[in-house]
Amino acid sequence: MERPIDRAYPMLSVRIPRVTLGEFPTPVQLLENFGRKEGINQFYIKRDDLSSSHYGGNKVRKLEYSLADAIRKGRETIITCGAAGSNHVVATVIHGRRLGLKTVALLWDQPNASYVRKNLLQDLRNGARMVYLPSMYALPFYALRALSKGWLGRGYRRPYFLPPGGSNFLTSLGYVNAAFELKEQVEKGLLPEPTYIFVTLGTMGTAAGLVLGLRLAGMRSQVVGVEVVERWVCNPWLWARLINGTSKLLHNVDNNIPLVRVSPGELNFLPGQLGEGYAHFTPRGMEMVRRLKEEEGITLEGTYTGKTMAGALEFIEERGAREEPLLFWLTYNSVPLETKTNFEEYGALPRPFHRYFEEPFQPLEE
Repeated sequence: MERPIDRAYPMLSVRIPRVTLGEFPTPVQLLENFGRKEGINQFYIKRDDLSSSHYGGNKVRKLEYSLADAIRKGRETIITCGAAGSNHVVATVIHGRRLGLKTVALLWDQPNASYVRKNLLQDLRNGARMVYLPSMYALPFYALRALSKGWLGRGYRRPYFLPPGGSNFLTSLGYVNAAFELKEQVEKGLLPEPTYIFVTLGTMGTAAGLVLGLRLAGMRSQVVGVEVVERWVCNPWLWARLINGTSKLLHNVDNNIPLVRVSPGELNFLPGQLGEGYAHFTPRGMEMVRRLKEEEGITLEGTYTGKTMAGALEFIEERGAREEPLLFWLTYNSVPLETKTNFEEYGALPRPFHRYFEEPFQPLEE
């Protein structure tokens, strides 16, 4: 299926493989009730939660490139990693299985929440091999072991490694394309060109692709990235590096694509929403989760998107931007996941993960 970026640069579809996993374009809609209560008349949302009926969210656009690359290279097993409740891992397991790829998930601890249980069970139900890491800092050692011939055992051949969040120069192309998709929606009159686009900053592939794509598409919209993970993972310098590296990749593939270079100081990096740390819910973030559900019927969550909306409102207030057209890019999955479980089922998980089913959630979720 042809995508907007292929219409702009036809050689990309020839030289960079991509599989079709998503259902695009994802819709945009006006946050009518929420926006009215906030005094914002033109507050839109881009519904990437609806990117796939199998499992949505922002990972789908990235996986279309990474899994295609794995298949092109003859790989059979995806090795990836994240916290116990990683949405990226779930997306990789589900969409990899659709393509006949096995997944090995290297997982470390995080604060407990209901979605952690759901995601662990989805990993299990979709056939992932799950390996517990005593710490995220042990990832290099375990990743090297997993990539070593024979360590994973029979049936896990020819591994392909995906980093946390699935973000790299190649996968960021999914959101370069998304920017061109947005431009077409603006040209069709589905929304005005946004002055600001608010997006979660985790491993930053989504935000990097959007910044680059908007520039290549000739749009003036500015991306505002809201920090929701620790600074050593997420900062303006790494964000700029990801943008510039993705731009270089595109230019090397087709020198008709302009080479874009940004500096960290050009980027709208918005701190202040992390709270106590990754996956620790905040009162303001959980208020956003509650309000979007009640006022718009849209699902956010406390680790990423609730905090991002809280940051967006603070930014809008500080910049006096209530009269501007604004866009919130929803990166969460809204496809319902089966939640029913029992001891026999979670008992099949590696023992260190049992605690997520036996210990209480964070107080803000109770």
